[in-house]
Amino acid sequence: MHPHARRIGLGVVLLTLGVSLRLLAQGQTPTFRAGIDLIAVDVQVIDKDGTPIRALAPGDFDVTIGGHRRRVVSADFIESTAVDGSSLDRTASIAPGPRATNQWLDGSGAARTYMLVFDTDSFTVGESRDVVAAARGFISRLQPIDSVGLYTFPVGPRVEPTTDHAAVSASVDTIVGHTQHMPGSFNLTASEIIDITAELAQSRLAALGRQQGPGPVPGAPALAGNEGEVTRRVQQRECGDDVRCVDEIQAEAQSLAFYLEGRATEGLNGLRDLIRLLSLEPGRKTMVMFSAGIPTSDRPGGRPDVGDLAKALGQDAAATNTTIYVLHFDMGAWRQMAAETRKANSTPVSASREHAVTGRLLSEFSGSSGGALIRVVMGGGDFALTRVLRETSSHYLLGIEPADSDRDGKLRDLRVKVSRKGATIRSRIWVVVPPKRET
Repeated sequence: MHPHARRIGLGVVLLTLGVSLRLLAQGQTPTFRAGIDLIAVDVQVIDKDGTPIRALAPGDFDVTIGGHRRRVVSADFIESTAVDGSSLDRTASIAPGPRATNQWLDGSGAARTYMLVFDTDSFTVGESRDVVAAARGFISRLQPIDSVGLYTFPVGPRVEPTTDHAAVSASVDTIVGHTQHMPGSFNLTASEIIDITAELAQSRLAALGRQQGPGPVPGAPALAGNEGEVTRRVQQRECGDDVRCVDEIQAEAQSLAFYLEGRATEGLNGLRDLIRLLSLEPGRKTMVMFSAGIPTSDRPGGRPDVGDLAKALGQDAAATNTTIYVLHFDMGAWRQMAAETRKANSTPVSASREHAVTGRLLSEFSGSSGGALIRVVMGGGDFALTRVLRETSSHYLLGIEPADSDRDGKLRDLRVKVSRKGATIRSRIWVVVPPKRET
């Protein structure tokens, strides 16, 4: 049997009430009140600076499953470290009473599991050096009982979560970015690729409408009246008044969209496989992803388009109790000034939109997992990693009483709110409630 197979039960996000194997092994027996069957939901409650908010009671939380309010029976504040990342002199005890949990506390404190993920295709060699240095600093600040692993895509070192921090840090040190300027003759940016392919799609729909006669085509997006504007702008920038290159620009945009779509699909599928493997790890997990962006369309008909893959990734994260933080590095301005990519008048019309289309996908799946996207403008992201450590220094473990109608093993919408002004909730937005165990 694979050594991880014995731990699968501990990795399930939702456990019905029962005696923890871990506590039994240590001779500790929690006290329960019979007749209450709870599900566990981990949430982080933080202020604007990312500092955990303490002293919240069950009544401070408002939880709905499938749009219906459910009673919060317990709310335990679980501390792994002090807010500054230092070890705790003592650990909070678990009071007797009804409880639902993924992994019970013991006398050593709440160990954490982190998985560092590097999108090496998004960084140049030079950019990756600062990122690697920041990641090594992050590892050095973990507690000895914390586990950390490494995943690099599309290729690179991979390490299962372990408490051997030095080994993981040594593997991180071998990571090298290998992005290259996108192939092609017209210096197209991600947003230009999206806009040009969207314009082509609108043009085809308009042509179809003319063939079918007067009246709008059902489901067709409304034309803004400036159809082809981005294509014409690129033509002027790259070819001057020579309109013969328009077809070549459009063909290149479609080719690059296909290339970016394949890269995004491959990356997301790899992350889904990783998250499924993390189900073998007990308790809650935190994935920290480093990426300079994965472009996806924000316009109807635009490409690259990966459909519902980001949503599926968020659902997988919810099912395995994995929270995803993404450090999104804004390299646009620096790359525009780089000698190998610099070209007169090639700066995107909107640098903010360029950043938005490269972070849209990352924001979607990180938010749905209960994590967040943090923008990094300069350096390797040390400040962002400090915030991740601060936010994950503690969390609340909620014991929620589901209705019988929830217990069908199907994915349901989960919403958690808190009655504290200025508080931010980090919680996954899906939950699966298993059938009630027979007694």
